[in-house]
Amino acid sequence: MRYEVYFIFDRGQQLEGIVFIELLRRGYQVHVGRMGSTEIDFVAERGQQRWYIQVTWSMANEVTRERELAPLRQITDAFPRLVLTMDRTDVGTGVTADGIQIMHAVDWLLGEGTLPGQY
Repeated sequence: MRYEVYFIFDRGQQLEGIVFIELLRRGYQVHVGRMGSTEIDFVAERGQQRWYIQVTWSMANEVTRERELAPLRQITDAFPRLVLTMDRTDVGTGVTADGIQIMHAVDWLLGEGTLPGQY
């Protein structure tokens, strides 16, 4: 009898796991946010600080971009909203018209982002 093992290689899920571990390492309490039928990948809290974070491998596809931004657009409080992606040229980084920061995930992991508690 022969056994075969198959691994699902989902880079987006792997990136989410890396971001989750890094948030914990930086001292944040992390949970998944829900707004109706939509989900926010991470709500990171430490003291009075709160960040809403979406993680996606790529936002080059317009459908994916809208899927990632839509939950963050529904948030009405003043806490920062952030999308981490592996895109550099297709989407760019910066801030959307509605105040959502888009950042390259590696830059954030290396401490070049604005999320407090970086080393």
